[in-house]
Amino acid sequence: MPPPDIRIHAEHSLFGSARDQHLPDEDALSVAELIPQILAERQSLLHISEQLIAAEIAQAQPPQPAAETPPPSPPAADDGSALELFRSQKDQLVAHLGSALNETSLSLDFVSLLMSAERPRVTALTLSPHLQSTAPLGSLSADRLRPADARAAPAAAQSVGLGWKYQALRGVTALFRDAARQLRGQAAEEACYWRHVCAVVGHGEVLFKTRDPADNGRALGVQYGYGDSGLTYHDKGVGVLRRAGAEGAVAFCALAPAGAGRPAEPIARNRYTRVRVLTKVDDDYVVTGQLAAPRGELARHCGQPLLDAIERARFFLFEADLFFHLVREAKHLISYNVTIIADKIVVDAVDQVLEFESAVYDDDDDDDDNGEPGAVGAMCLDTSGGRGTDDGRAQSILVFLKLMLCAYYRYRLRLKQKMPTLHTKWKQAHSHPLLLRPLLGHTRHQLNVRLVAALVRRLCRALDPARASYSVAEDMYANLAAAPVASAFQKAVQRPVSTVTLVLARVGAPLLLHAVLEVSTTEIFVDLVVRLSVSKYKTRADLDANLDGCNVLLLEFTDLADVGESLEWALLNFLEDAA
Repeated sequence: MPPPDIRIHAEHSLFGSARDQHLPDEDALSVAELIPQILAERQSLLHISEQLIAAEIAQAQPPQPAAETPPPSPPAADDGSALELFRSQKDQLVAHLGSALNETSLSLDFVSLLMSAERPRVTALTLSPHLQSTAPLGSLSADRLRPADARAAPAAAQSVGLGWKYQALRGVTALFRDAARQLRGQAAEEACYWRHVCAVVGHGEVLFKTRDPADNGRALGVQYGYGDSGLTYHDKGVGVLRRAGAEGAVAFCALAPAGAGRPAEPIARNRYTRVRVLTKVDDDYVVTGQLAAPRGELARHCGQPLLDAIERARFFLFEADLFFHLVREAKHLISYNVTIIADKIVVDAVDQVLEFESAVYDDDDDDDDNGEPGAVGAMCLDTSGGRGTDDGRAQSILVFLKLMLCAYYRYRLRLKQKMPTLHTKWKQAHSHPLLLRPLLGHTRHQLNVRLVAALVRRLCRALDPARASYSVAEDMYANLAAAPVASAFQKAVQRPVSTVTLVLARVGAPLLLHAVLEVSTTEIFVDLVVRLSVSKYKTRADLDANLDGCNVLLLEFTDLADVGESLEWALLNFLEDAA
């Protein structure tokens, strides 16, 4: 027969003071307390039914194990030994439970008393009444014991921290030192840069904002040319100031003008105007005067390389503009023995030939003759001898051309300063420099005066000396003799007017023939205009007083042959009438 089921129940007295007083007893709960608990568990009782409750009860019950064949049970002992065994096991179980409860209570009291120093309010709830009455709160504390090597660890850690701080301090010091050095260098560089800019401004240059074509960055431009005077040359004289090196040095770079779809570029080649004088010797032309390269003018330093570079660029720009106007003016003088061959202008001045060439300037070339002599029409040039006799004339010609171009700049500036009217606008649009025309015109005028005087003397020498006597007087630039010449440009820009006066007297008769040949030119300075005025006077007193004169001829010619024919006719007619 199997033993009956054994049920164990712990007495409430065994719990002692370790029982949780906050856990409610479900068997002792009232209806008012059960209803909220049921509502909290089921959430709602609206759809509850008897079938639903029965299903929940059935589901909560554990399944019944299938009927199995019970194992063979040991032979049943007697009732006395089974009861003693039960009691001994019960006593052991009770002892173990009590010991466990006591150890738990002691551990809780120990931990609570240990923590009472930090959290007295929380630990006072878990201490046993006996311990609270015997041991005050916070009476139990603890210290951590460290070995000797662990005690030295904070010192090592402090040394490491000091090392880190020292290393960081050295790094920050080095950064500040480098930043200060960099700032001092930048300040010195900027000071040097603006010192050069102030020197450029103090030199009288015009600065403006622009873009550097090298990197399209912002830069300061220099207007070193003559664009303000209304310059018609394609290069207006614009350059940029660039930083050269890390010391704040400034370099000047002249820029070529920008064209359609083409940005401004640095100027790579420099040219200057060279003048040659060739004289005809034995049907050949030899160089008798030539200008050397303008090394003396370029050697005039301002004391600073930057200003020297600007002055050098201005010099070559002026030379290029001079040759540009010479070429443009020479195109209108082709019919007056002026030839343009590549970069050379050849002017035939009857007994001499003047060459104006745009030569490339080379700083490293010490030879003054940069280029081979070119052919002038069908003339053969021989540069072997006779060189140097007309160097002064070549120099004077070049100085004259440069002065005339400067006078043109000044004239354009004065026009721009005036109130804009239709007249001033027309002058600005139609004004042009007088360079080759005055030079060629005055040269041809002097030659024409000599030819006219020689013509008059030749006609007079052809007369019979027994029948007539004559006197010939020349008055060069008679138009300037009335008043003193205030400026040399007045003589250059005005049309020259010279006179050749002939007084013919009949031998044995008081009649006199007075012929005045006024040699002048047109507005282009190179044409010949001769005005012939012939008058008769009865006495010398009437001639001196210009009284009672009789006009014989008053003509204007453009050819010396016609002048000679008319004058010869007047002379012969006078002699025949007097006879």
